[in-house]
Amino acid sequence: MERHTKKTKKIVEEDDTYTNDKTKPEVNQTKYLLYSIFAIGFVVIYSYYTIYKSDFGDKVVKKQPLSEPVYAVIIDAGSTGSRVLALAFKKTPSGSLELEDELFVQVKPGLSNFADDPKKGAESIDQLLAKAKNFVPERYWKSTPLAMRATAGLRLLPTEKADGLLNEVVQLFEHNPFYTNENSVAIMDGIDEGLFSWFTVNFLLDRLNGKLTNSVAALDLGGGSIQITFIPTNSKQIIKELPEFITEYSIMNEKVNLYSHSYLGLGLMAARKSVFTVDGDLLNVTSPCVQEAAKGTPYKFAQNTYHVTGAPSKKGSAVDYLLCKSIIEAVIKTVYTDKPKDLLNQKIVAFSYFYERAQDAGLVSEEGGDVTIKSFYEAAERECSQTSYYELRPFKCLDLTYISVLLEQGFGLPVETSVSLLNTIDGHDISWALGAAYHILQNGLLFKLSFFKNQQPW
Repeated sequence: MERHTKKTKKIVEEDDTYTNDKTKPEVNQTKYLLYSIFAIGFVVIYSYYTIYKSDFGDKVVKKQPLSEPVYAVIIDAGSTGSRVLALAFKKTPSGSLELEDELFVQVKPGLSNFADDPKKGAESIDQLLAKAKNFVPERYWKSTPLAMRATAGLRLLPTEKADGLLNEVVQLFEHNPFYTNENSVAIMDGIDEGLFSWFTVNFLLDRLNGKLTNSVAALDLGGGSIQITFIPTNSKQIIKELPEFITEYSIMNEKVNLYSHSYLGLGLMAARKSVFTVDGDLLNVTSPCVQEAAKGTPYKFAQNTYHVTGAPSKKGSAVDYLLCKSIIEAVIKTVYTDKPKDLLNQKIVAFSYFYERAQDAGLVSEEGGDVTIKSFYEAAERECSQTSYYELRPFKCLDLTYISVLLEQGFGLPVETSVSLLNTIDGHDISWALGAAYHILQNGLLFKLSFFKNQQPW
């Protein structure tokens, strides 16, 4: 925003040294007084009209017209829930956007859970649209872009079922008041999800206003997938090692190479399913990663409901931590992970399930904090050693162990590595949807970042 200029008055000091100069002629005091009053009055009147009256010359102080707000509505159809992020921005004189306000609402279960009843799935999205209409003033509805992107939950569905859900949402959008087009509803590419999340984190941390090399790496652990995105410190080396995951983008008028890799199947909920079905894809399973007291505990993933019972343990009623850890290690090894060396040089911000499980374990407060991978391991071992059964968190031991092994063995981070775990930044939720909204408002509803390679996506 342009700041108003402040007018300063010039102070003129009167020179009265001549009063003792006897060579000067005598001055008529009355006449001098009248001249002085007239001069002062003229200055006052002239200043008044110059500064305050618009019909007298040019104004010295010009008020900038207030910027009209711009809105965007993004629906994140994730694997465990659907969320709406409605955002209000204001444009700065430079043309960039400043975030003013937001609405974040979530409904569960996720859209993919309605694969056999797509109309009901669309109804869950309609609930979110109703909230967005209350947030965006009616006079802005027609100019507010609306987009929905489904993530790993729909990627894991058979094509015909995913298409059935998307088609129902398309019909729903056709009868809504926001601006939509043929690009408004789709399944999001995993790499784009990572890039938008990276932008959101760095935008909220104000890391995009200087050298982009000051940006942070973003790790987003979702239900079905995980994304890792960062700007390498050694672009030439990582381009040589992992060229398929490096793309050049123009961000804030600066060209940079971004590394982004999305791993479908390594999300927390997908990992649970892999651990439970390590001996075969059966619906009634017995797992050493769950306490024996868990008898047929239901676990729903994609279109299946698994009934999980804990295996007998040498540790009595506690989970055999080392046995569970070995199973998780074997599951992670089934998916090739890059282990980019340059990640070791990055400040890492992790969110979504990384943050949620750390908070559950008491590793961070609601505001978040820095946690080492070693601390995750210690929390996992403590949880697995519990002898009392907590039926509201039957998979807590598994989740903490999985996160620990994923970070160390999956992505090659030493156990001493410290990771910043956050859920919000300055009161704003961390979501790829913010990055997507910013991108749409700057470029329109083309949405897919691959359309903007080597151009100006932000």
